[in-house]
Amino acid sequence: MPKANHQKNFFFIATISLLIVTATILVSLLARGYKLNINNGIVLSPSGLLSLTSNPKPASVFINDRLVTATDDTLNLPPGIYDIKISKDGYLPWQKTLTVKKEVVSPTDAHLFRSAPILEPLSLSGAINPSVSPDKSKIAFAVASASATTNNGLYLAELNNSLPLGTRNTPKLIKPNTFFIDWTQAQSFTFSPDSSQILVTFVNANYLIDLTNLNKPLYDITAQLPLIMEEWQQKEEEIIQTRLSSLPPQIIPFISTQSANHIQISPDKDKILYFASTDGNLETNIITPPPSQSTQPQQRQIKSGFYYIYDIKQDTNFEIGDLSSIETPFWLPNSQNIIFAQQEKINVVEYDNTNKHTLFVNKLKSNIIAAWADGAKLVTLTTAYSGAQDNLYTIVIK
Repeated sequence: MPKANHQKNFFFIATISLLIVTATILVSLLARGYKLNINNGIVLSPSGLLSLTSNPKPASVFINDRLVTATDDTLNLPPGIYDIKISKDGYLPWQKTLTVKKEVVSPTDAHLFRSAPILEPLSLSGAINPSVSPDKSKIAFAVASASATTNNGLYLAELNNSLPLGTRNTPKLIKPNTFFIDWTQAQSFTFSPDSSQILVTFVNANYLIDLTNLNKPLYDITAQLPLIMEEWQQKEEEIIQTRLSSLPPQIIPFISTQSANHIQISPDKDKILYFASTDGNLETNIITPPPSQSTQPQQRQIKSGFYYIYDIKQDTNFEIGDLSSIETPFWLPNSQNIIFAQQEKINVVEYDNTNKHTLFVNKLKSNIIAAWADGAKLVTLTTAYSGAQDNLYTIVIK
């Protein structure tokens, strides 16, 4: 009897162990995208995973024009090519053709933008000679108002979210007009390459404002101007070299180094927006591509005068457009989208050259466009109606 009980316990433990191992393998296969197919008996068929996310959420998900689910969700799909559409009332639709591969997760990460943006004034009494800082975090401008409640002078708008909830982020008067200096008569306001200083140019004088120490006394720096401009040039060259140092050497010969604006690293450091200065072929497989590499059409035949986006982690290269179709492009904070101007339009496009939309159409200056720190709003110089005074406006896009 003891021997029989021992054998019975052994078989019981062995059976339980086998079930556990089988269940573990089954769960592992299901997690990798396999699914049960009972049409031809119980068979595990390879499939892929489609991860459906959106911002904002939830949003409706259509696959091949059929409503399937809502974000956030993950679907098992047989390997193949699918037309994906993600839509939400009040927002522009996100559409992309995706190739689902077996045992690979294909993400959507759809960033949706308002179909009817909200326009709100940031300045109320005009904005003279506005200038956007290189890091897109500040705008300097002068105000000349006849209102007794408005102090005239030099203002600074900081495009951040640091104020308490419900507090209106209004531009700050950093240098009021005085008997000696009327800031509204300045010819231009120019930020330093690191966005820490503003050079104010008058017909017969120049002043340098240190934004880290606004109480610093001002004096005419015209005599020192050549030295200051040389220092700024060195700073810009250092910024360019720092950005180039993070890139694969194979892509560097194609990139224009005339301006730091020609080399813009995405906020997450994974991608680079660059302006090409040389024609040629960008070699393939600079790195071993990950299984989840984008299947969108690439352009590795580089042409001078075009903007491209190179994904450092995925080794993909996408053409965005040339100088005739894109003005002053820059990254949104989400690292997925590029904002650019085109003939008095503000457009957005995804980094792989899909989902291009027009967000705003009106009289505007292409070099006066920036994004709020959270990417929910843009700022530009425009008018609310024909004949109105130019002001800075925020455009709520998300």
